[in-house]
Amino acid sequence: MRVTLIFCMFLCMCFVMQAQDNEPKTIRIKKESNLSKAVFDNTSLKLVVMDKYGNPRENQVLSYKFYVKTKKETREFTGYSNSLSGEMMNYLNKQKKAAKIFFTEIQAKDDNGHLVALPDVIDTWFPECANCGL
Repeated sequence: MRVTLIFCMFLCMCFVMQAQDNEPKTIRIKKESNLSKAVFDNTSLKLVVMDKYGNPRENQVLSYKFYVKTKKETREFTGYSNSLSGEMMNYLNKQKKAAKIFFTEIQAKDDNGHLVALPDVIDTWFPECANCGL
């Protein structure tokens, strides 16, 4: 009788220990942002943040690296707002031929005020015909 009681208690302890091993030790929550990418709007000359459904948002872009790649050189600028700076615009307006433009390391502020890293943007800059030299 004692042996059976001890055996039953041993089995109960094993089941309790096994149930505790199946319990998660920590719960990890991955925060999913509503913002998915940025797009260069070449009419207003600024970066527009898009949500995951493709709708434009008014979120603020805090920083980015801006590269202009021509056949002769690649020029780097740093931006701190949605709009291009005067220095960037002056450089782009001096271009006589089309150039590739890249926005990298884009940091935007989401609706809760948290920083969100957005993917890179690659686009082509076409100069005005007055600068084409035709």
